[in-house]
Amino acid sequence: MIETTINAQTVNYLTEKELAEMIKKQEFKKEYAVQVYNFFTDVPLQDIVRFIINYNIDESVLLKYYITYVKEYYPNKELEAMLEDVV
Repeated sequence: MIETTINAQTVNYLTEKELAEMIKKQEFKKEYAVQVYNFFTDVPLQDIVRFIINYNIDESVLLKYYITYVKEYYPNKELEAMLEDVV
């Protein structure tokens, strides 16, 4: 489901596993910018939670990635509210 959503408007295809590795390593690959932005803006919160559980991504790592690469361009207030207690 996540792959369908993040790749809907793109030519380059990004798998969930590749996205998880990018988030864990705090890497932003410009060729996948649309997919990253789609992940943080178009994927429902419950699917994001499932994703971070399935790929063993700590909430603090997800939050750091979001703040570093996404928030300035595509803020997601619902995601921020979900992660507000993360230190």
